Amino acid sequence: MPSDPKRCREHAKECWAWAAGTKNPSLKESLTDLAKRWARLATELEATRILFEKVGRVSVTTKTGPISMTGRPVVEQWRTQLSQAKRGTNDGRP
Repeated sequence: MPSDPKRCREHAKECWAWAAGTKNPSLKESLTDLAKRWARLATELEATRILFEKVGRVSVTTKTGPISMTGRPVVEQWRTQLSQAKRGTNDGRP
């Protein structure tokens, strides 16, 4: 599955074109549905990309505890931030 919204929209256009060119109602319905799914995927990918840009970083929770996208345990990041704050060297980065 592509992760590029532009490519997803291209797939959607192809499905719309195929749907417009067929006389088979079942095939037309399937292609129309597929085109809508490609278009929805493109929109969701764009929204996700915007969200990641706004948030900056994401944390997930695993069986062993929260892990950040950098791969470092979140607790370790918090300890680093606290020690930097105590020393007055916190520049706002984890």
